[in-house]
Amino acid sequence: MKRFLVMFAVLICFIAIAQEHITDLNIDGKELKDIKAVRLSNGGKVLVMYPDGGTSFVVDKLPPEFLASWGIKIDAAENFARAESLGLFREVDGTVYDLRKAQPEWVKFSNMKVFQITREGSLIESESNNPYSLNVIFVRRLPSTIGDRDQITFLAKASGSYSYINKAGDQRTVRAYDCGRVCTQKEIPEQMIKGNMASAPMPLHGEPAVDVVSSLPQSDKLKATGSGFFVTEDGYLITNHHVVEDASSVKVKMRGNVFTAKVIEIDKDADLALLKVTGKFTPLVLSATDDAKLGQSAFTIGFPNIELQGLEPKYTDGKISSLAGIRDDPDHYQISVQVQPGNSGGPLLDDSGTVIGIVVARLNDLAMLRRSGSLPQNVNYAIKVKLLRKLLAGVADVNLPKPSTSKSERNVQSVESSVAMVLVY
Repeated sequence: MKRFLVMFAVLICFIAIAQEHITDLNIDGKELKDIKAVRLSNGGKVLVMYPDGGTSFVVDKLPPEFLASWGIKIDAAENFARAESLGLFREVDGTVYDLRKAQPEWVKFSNMKVFQITREGSLIESESNNPYSLNVIFVRRLPSTIGDRDQITFLAKASGSYSYINKAGDQRTVRAYDCGRVCTQKEIPEQMIKGNMASAPMPLHGEPAVDVVSSLPQSDKLKATGSGFFVTEDGYLITNHHVVEDASSVKVKMRGNVFTAKVIEIDKDADLALLKVTGKFTPLVLSATDDAKLGQSAFTIGFPNIELQGLEPKYTDGKISSLAGIRDDPDHYQISVQVQPGNSGGPLLDDSGTVIGIVVARLNDLAMLRRSGSLPQNVNYAIKVKLLRKLLAGVADVNLPKPSTSKSERNVQSVESSVAMVLVY
């Protein structure tokens, strides 16, 4: 036993020593002492800093154990050099993205035609013959070599909307995208260089970069995020179908806890999905009727644009702008509640905290653009709760809480305890 303890102590000591930085190095007869920092530099070279200055070496010149002690892997260095040379580190709105990794808000467009170049960017249309396709978008920072009528394929990040005057003199508002600016090596956050982050804020004045997405489980495999809310104590949760449509697996994050979720039931036409997680939760109560009034107050809590706005739930409120959706669709409300990508699947609630709808902003933004060619400002939509009741009626073991006869209001904090982030992989 004593011998085992001694060997164990030696092993622990060895591990501790192995994890320390190697600060002395002999390269080609040159002795480097008291090394202070080691990091990847331009072209994939390694920059070694010491008290008298610094110098750079190709990766092959440095011992693997030296690199490993500073957290640098040889394959990571080679991959970084290749990615940097190809311009795969792109900056949009102060955030750097590694396009080798999955990026939820980036979209690949194929066979798109440039039909107008402006000082701010380019108007692009698809070659599709389908009149309901997403046929016009605005793209910033396409390569300068691209000209009118060129047919192109590119990757770009969603970045709001863009308004312009067409040839008929009409104002149109369309979806905007940004291809990003190619970053210099100095602009790439340290953890992205080492391959540990998919995106992170650009370093400012030496401040460390913070990547909230990397704190999520399996962040490198994360495809998309959305919102959802519990409808039973035993873990049934509602979100949009389009949030989980292409998922190979789904998790639900709530109050620092992450639960594995199973898709139980879907309604593609209504764009609803019922998930199930194990545990005990506080459910929201569904309205028993569709008696929302034009102009009545409504609010939602959800998780929009997490990479920029963070992981904390966000509250927004507004009004019921119409009792019908696009083209008087009777299954939707039009709402002035401000919602963004990531709010999809969240609850729309009245002043008492009762669910009157399900936010479906992202899908219907695109539907409006497809149908009208214009994207009006602050026009969003929610699915009426009657479609949710219909979905749940077909699932035998869903025991919904009964609507309260009390008129007391449920405060925002208590509603927040029923809302969760949906993580799609």
